Amino acid sequence: MKILHLSPQNYTGILNLFVEGHRELGHESRLVTFYRAWNQYKEDICLNLPFVGHKEWLWKVKRLVKSGSLNVPFTGTTERIFWTPSSAEKILMRGRDMIWTPLVRKAAKKYDLWDYDIYHLEGGMSFFRDGRDIQALKKAGKKIVSYYHGLDLRMRGAIRPVWEATDLHITCEFDLYLRYPEVDYLFLPFDQSEMPQADPLQGKIRICHAPRIRSVKGTEEIITAVEDLSREIPVELVLIENMSHSEAIRMKASCHIAVDQVYSGDMGYGVNSLETLSMGIATVTSLSRTYQDFIPEHPFFLTTSKTLKRDLRELALDADLRKKHALAGPPWILARHNWLSVAEEIHRIYRERGWEKPQ
Repeated sequence: MKILHLSPQNYTGILNLFVEGHRELGHESRLVTFYRAWNQYKEDICLNLPFVGHKEWLWKVKRLVKSGSLNVPFTGTTERIFWTPSSAEKILMRGRDMIWTPLVRKAAKKYDLWDYDIYHLEGGMSFFRDGRDIQALKKAGKKIVSYYHGLDLRMRGAIRPVWEATDLHITCEFDLYLRYPEVDYLFLPFDQSEMPQADPLQGKIRICHAPRIRSVKGTEEIITAVEDLSREIPVELVLIENMSHSEAIRMKASCHIAVDQVYSGDMGYGVNSLETLSMGIATVTSLSRTYQDFIPEHPFFLTTSKTLKRDLRELALDADLRKKHALAGPPWILARHNWLSVAEEIHRIYRERGWEKPQ
């Protein structure tokens, strides 16, 4: 069987593990990205398409036309969000589609992109916002999977023609799983063998935080809490932003404590936590009561935005408590997030739906 993963960018490296999982189970799989992520993860087929990515001028244009992908992220609601572009954005997207059409056609011919059995659309994204490519694949009998990582549905919303053509909706985000009854939950794949063992620097207790988008993680509250605490006990904040993945990993490994997020208990944790837990670092996050019931044997040290300073004080002053949470991380990652186990779960779903022959 042939499975193609299609994504705007490979910004966490997780997509490589999906592809490797399919291959390990005896299937053919590729990853196609629109543009190269700034943190330089390994690419498979990167098309380097224009008018997309992290260019500053592009963000200025998005703000100018009030892009539908720049809504304020939120959780804790059952509201269904669809991408609603402004009139100006519609015009710009149609122009981009015209430019992309021959480029995509050329790439499709070169890499046989339309010759796959299953298409995984990361973030529910296809090449074209009108979903013409996915609708054509659907008519050809291909199976469509949309995998939502969070900000796609929280900020942009679902792209209606893609959403309606999708056969299987899955997510690794608990709040999205609660919000959309059509969406199934799948743990993120992770390869902890790629992570170094934590080796904290001597001296102050180092507390790291690595936001991709500060407003999503509650970064300002985290900065304030650690700075206030540093006036009372020897702790320091290691803020990890705007650097390569290899440099970020090196900095994380030098820390005693990691804080993922305090924004919402239903957002829980992401790749940052998978990395620090695998390294054996006590990892702090906010989990709602419902989320705690969903993963009852988790290794996290729990906090909230209101109790963060107090909780960090407790963890910083108690080496045994830090060690307890640090040691609980690696076995939990292996049990819940092992990349091959996740691949096996995906293919179990395929077989349930009749897409793959029984083993």
